[in-house]
Amino acid sequence: MKLLAKSLSMAGALLCLSMSAPVLADDQKPLVEPAVPTSPVLTDCRQVLEGVQNRYNGYDSWRIVHMKITDETGAVKTRRIAAAHKNYGINRRLRSIVFDPPELRDVESYVHDNFVPGLADKVWVWLPSSQKVVDVKSEDLSQRLYGSDLAVGEMLIRQARDYDCKMLGTGVYNGYPVYKVYVNPRNEQEVIRLGLRDGELWADTETFMPMYSSFNADAPNEQRILETLDMRWVNGVFAPARYRVSTIKEGRVISFSDFKTEGEVFNVGLPDAFFELEDMGSAASAFRHFRSEAVTN
Repeated sequence: MKLLAKSLSMAGALLCLSMSAPVLADDQKPLVEPAVPTSPVLTDCRQVLEGVQNRYNGYDSWRIVHMKITDETGAVKTRRIAAAHKNYGINRRLRSIVFDPPELRDVESYVHDNFVPGLADKVWVWLPSSQKVVDVKSEDLSQRLYGSDLAVGEMLIRQARDYDCKMLGTGVYNGYPVYKVYVNPRNEQEVIRLGLRDGELWADTETFMPMYSSFNADAPNEQRILETLDMRWVNGVFAPARYRVSTIKEGRVISFSDFKTEGEVFNVGLPDAFFELEDMGSAASAFRHFRSEAVTN
């Protein structure tokens, strides 16, 4: 859920990339020169996917997210949640809690986004109405996050090893140079996890933040579009202040969800207790009361 960024971890992305040659087209001629002198220089699409995969490595984050959800009828719903993540080695832990609206207040989600081969991702939800933690099954990861167009599975990072890819070229999106890559999941388990099939990913050439993506959904004639907007640097991390997820059916937008961050911070040393399953729903938990100094109200 925490499911589906110039890179959220430039250092992590750079470690896995070759700096020795430019991106090459099929005829082995340079496809693009470095966007700026600090841009990594790549040789194939696999390195782009690895850069995107590793952009979260090495830090933690916290933010309040204001969600505005517009459904197929034009009706608008809003959500206000706190969302956080922390890395443990190469594995990532994500947690969120709903503040508003009242009917969803205190619903929590917790995710293990695992990168170790053979170690499956795990998702749990705390339901205050029943006072219990629900173990979300893999076939449920395509369900929408708090009713938005963002699926639970899209909160999880796409791992390069799970996809075939092809370099489509380069371009500019919202003023940022991007690599354009076609990707296709190698197994049906990945389709189940995300509810998405093949598509295009446009990643910033310097930090591998996904600036735009368009994927075919598992549902017939449906696509999912992700746009990251109002990019800026926060605590050394390049991140969007806003992003939008749109659902397209038979060529027209049928619903979309806007996300706006407030008080976003990185590298703040969040307590390990925030990312323990036993802390979900606990009256003693400090997670629901945490606010960064960047929160203005």
